[in-house]
Amino acid sequence: MNRKKYHFWLWMLLLWLIVIFGHSAMPASVSREESLGILAPLQKIFPWLTHTLLRKLGHFSEFAVLGVFLTGAFWRRGKFRFPQPLCSAFVIAFLDETLQLFVPGRSGEIRDVWIDLSGALCGIVLAWICFRLRKGK
Repeated sequence: MNRKKYHFWLWMLLLWLIVIFGHSAMPASVSREESLGILAPLQKIFPWLTHTLLRKLGHFSEFAVLGVFLTGAFWRRGKFRFPQPLCSAFVIAFLDETLQLFVPGRSGEIRDVWIDLSGALCGIVLAWICFRLRKGK
């Protein structure tokens, strides 16, 4: 195991967890303003994009990145298996939605856990393919 590379992935993972849980800890009014600020310019390019769709894409994207970082950390630790990052992503998604139950105006939703897991799975598969291709060279 290359400790330097493993620590890099671990730090990236930790920083990304702060981003995920930081967004979930925002009150609904603050979170809404943030996403509406992103939505306005994006609708000039994608006029069909709605606020709800943008928020769900945000869930998917956040967890796709998480999947990449989890895969990197587990890959560099050695003996990578798909259930490791996927189960970790499930626990994080579950905790993330549970946290939202205690934030004013927010709600934890099971469908968001599924969206999160879908994003994580895409990130895991993408990272796994990249690591396998690099390993082959």
